[in-house]
Amino acid sequence: MTSMGPLALLIALAAAITATTGVLTFRRRRETPAALPLTVALASVTVWGVSVVLQNAALPASWLDATVFPQFLGVSGAVLSFRLFVDAVSGRVLRPRRVLAFSVEPALLLLALALDPQLHWFHATVDIGGDPARRVVTAGPLFWAHTAYSYLVVLTAASTIWQLRRSTRGLLRRQATTMLVAIAAPFACNLTVIAPRVALPVDITPLAFTVTGVLFAYAVLQQDLLRLVPVARSLVVETVTDAVFVVDERGRLVDLNPAGHAQLRPDAGPRDTVVGRPFADLVDAAVAGAVDAGDGETVVQPARGGFLDVRTRWIRDDRGDPLGRVVVARDVTERYEAAQALERANDRLRAQVATIERLRADLVEEASRDPLTGLRNRRRFVDDLAARLTTAAEVGRPLSLVLLDVDHFKAINDTHGHAVGDDVLVEVARVLGAHARPEDVVRYGGEEFVVLLPHLDTDAARARAEELRTACAGVRVGVESLRITISAGVATAPAHGTTPDELLLAADRALYGAKGGGRDRVVLAD
Repeated sequence: MTSMGPLALLIALAAAITATTGVLTFRRRRETPAALPLTVALASVTVWGVSVVLQNAALPASWLDATVFPQFLGVSGAVLSFRLFVDAVSGRVLRPRRVLAFSVEPALLLLALALDPQLHWFHATVDIGGDPARRVVTAGPLFWAHTAYSYLVVLTAASTIWQLRRSTRGLLRRQATTMLVAIAAPFACNLTVIAPRVALPVDITPLAFTVTGVLFAYAVLQQDLLRLVPVARSLVVETVTDAVFVVDERGRLVDLNPAGHAQLRPDAGPRDTVVGRPFADLVDAAVAGAVDAGDGETVVQPARGGFLDVRTRWIRDDRGDPLGRVVVARDVTERYEAAQALERANDRLRAQVATIERLRADLVEEASRDPLTGLRNRRRFVDDLAARLTTAAEVGRPLSLVLLDVDHFKAINDTHGHAVGDDVLVEVARVLGAHARPEDVVRYGGEEFVVLLPHLDTDAARARAEELRTACAGVRVGVESLRITISAGVATAPAHGTTPDELLLAADRALYGAKGGGRDRVVLAD
């Protein structure tokens, strides 16, 4: 075995590892979009490594040229696929236009290799000789152009992973670190291979991919890389409609999304010029005040109009020290105005309900009042009397009742007319109301009135009835010859009855006694 035997064996081992890892990742293709580009990348590295092994495996000289095409097919495929894999891991959607754009250079590379035996633009010179036969080349201009492009693609991928590592913690951060090391190893080895002053007999870059294969196998199997692909910040923060601001502990704006820039003052300037400036100088005073109030949520009304729901949360490190604040402002103008409109509608509804209740109470009260005298009528009197009798019985106090009747009222109507009769009833009602509580005087019907005397026994009720009779005798209605007299019957509960019917019947009999005894007098119930 030549001196290249062990090195070729290691490269073959690297190809076996990348192939095995590719099989493992291919099985995860249904779980994440990152699986397919990683599988293609590992397959490309495998093809690259096998080609290098064949170039150092003592093949016939006529076969060595045939290994160049698959070698660079693996190189370009690895660069393209690793770039797409990093895009998928960082959350970028793998759109066909982006894949096609990255595929232009590999296609041109393969075309240049096909034409290179005539043009010699990729390999300026090709010399096959030695024992065993080896293919020795010098780089042409297209080789260096391809190398520069490949390095640029790899560096942009590494930059994406570095930014991902800075913005994540825990397992996602360890995954990003693993991917950085996996990319750095073959990158450093390839720099050594193409360096003009370094004379390596074989391309050891595929050997460095042994490290890449092992690291990616660890990430896939132990860190569950393809199950926990993080979502890119651009897909979360940049696309949300809420304004998002990050403010450091000194009150300076350190980050914001497009919706946040739209909420800044009109004179704040472009988005790339506001970072680093005092947050309070960039936003409306109402928003700045809500943020200065600390953690919490509040609705503010900016000067430009509308309403914003401002939520502020402190960001702290592992030791609990404050690093800054995250401020999320959501435009709730439509919702807030709808809530206010609903509240105003509810207020109007409550006012209308109150008006309806008041009108209903007025109607009930009006229905219970006599339209001529304004006194309560007998419609609800019996129910009210029953309630008062129950209360009087519970407290052990008497309740007296006086039933009054205007003497010769029919004759008044016949002689002087109904208008005078109505005036008599109105004046009698006024006098009775002046000598008793208004709620205790009831027009019982026609020329009859009832006066309730709470807490008065029989003797006291009779004396009050005499006062009422005397007061009514002084009623004058404009007819000088008309003299008004009143007859009254008095009954007291519980002596004369305990129910409304019993008490009214007793008072009515006493009233008939007063009428039969000559009128203009008060008679007690038996």
